[in-house]
Amino acid sequence: MITHGDDLLISGAWLLGLGTLVGAIGQTRQTLTGTNLGKDLVLKGNVIEAVGNSLQAIGRTKMLNSENERSETYFIFGAWLEAAGNTANAVGIDMQLSGSEEEGTRTDALGSGIQGLGATFEAFGASLTEATFSRSLEIKGNGLIAAGSFLESIGNIFILNEKRRMGEQILLLGSWTQVIGAFILIDALSIGPEPEQPEKGKDEHNGHYSYANYYA
Repeated sequence: MITHGDDLLISGAWLLGLGTLVGAIGQTRQTLTGTNLGKDLVLKGNVIEAVGNSLQAIGRTKMLNSENERSETYFIFGAWLEAAGNTANAVGIDMQLSGSEEEGTRTDALGSGIQGLGATFEAFGASLTEATFSRSLEIKGNGLIAAGSFLESIGNIFILNEKRRMGEQILLLGSWTQVIGAFILIDALSIGPEPEQPEKGKDEHNGHYSYANYYA
């Protein structure tokens, strides 16, 4: 069977959705209780997200060809940035749980900023391709993930400036914004781009791909 990385792309998207949901549930518990209760779920969520983004980057790399090189390069770079950001988030939260509260919060804020930048690159990559409904959803999904990530970074900055209550509320808003974005992204990748008509005498799968419906 020939694969263009569709399976990795879809699997990565579902892991991203699961990770954001687990993290948001943990952040909700943490915000409502005003304690570290739920922070372990936030850590686990970020680890799951990092794996999902890595799978997406690998899947995009498999789908790379001369026709989509420019846009896919932005997708790949953005996905790896998101994976790096989520990894930094997980490290920062682990530091907080280990007692290094301030240093861990700084690392978490940096990770969220990197994650937001990565999602911005992915949204830009989607904007470079032909305008379709699925691409529009990709732009919206990645845009919301970027916004949510930047909100989380801002929330951590508030906490560092001893405005914990406001910071926690911003973190909560950011985490659920990412959940919405991630599930919009799942919908976009499940729909896939509109099928293109192959050139006469050209193999119908050569140079084209669909996100969800490719069969050898």
